[in-house]
Amino acid sequence: MIKKLRVLSIKLYNHHFVRYVFVGGTTFIIDLGLLVLLHGFLHVNLAIATSIAYWVAIAYNFTMNRWWSFSASENNSLRKHLPPYLVLLGFNYLFTVLFVGYFSRVMPYELAKVIAVPTQMIWTYPLFKKIFSPVIGASTN
Repeated sequence: MIKKLRVLSIKLYNHHFVRYVFVGGTTFIIDLGLLVLLHGFLHVNLAIATSIAYWVAIAYNFTMNRWWSFSASENNSLRKHLPPYLVLLGFNYLFTVLFVGYFSRVMPYELAKVIAVPTQMIWTYPLFKKIFSPVIGASTN
């Protein structure tokens, strides 16, 4: 039983999607935590607080996804990853600020942020996988 659990743990650990979800979850905690701290407690303007929280969380996310989730640091240069990542990042940033800003008029800003994140995951995971690990393809997901 313990051996099966160990094998399952290793299999899950080695699965790119599981690592991506872990990194995404911890990124979300950083992002939402900073947003609530900055806007909720320090009363920083919502757009500015959302921006600061987003960029801090993104720095963590990029590093963890590139080196751990997709092991891209071993195979590809930063120059190859950066241009498509920046396009995706710019789109997601605009989406986040606009989404949270708009929907915070009809719901708490925290809830708007909570809804924005899984919405972005719909297109972000497939694009991350394509950007960071074109070699992964058929062998693992």
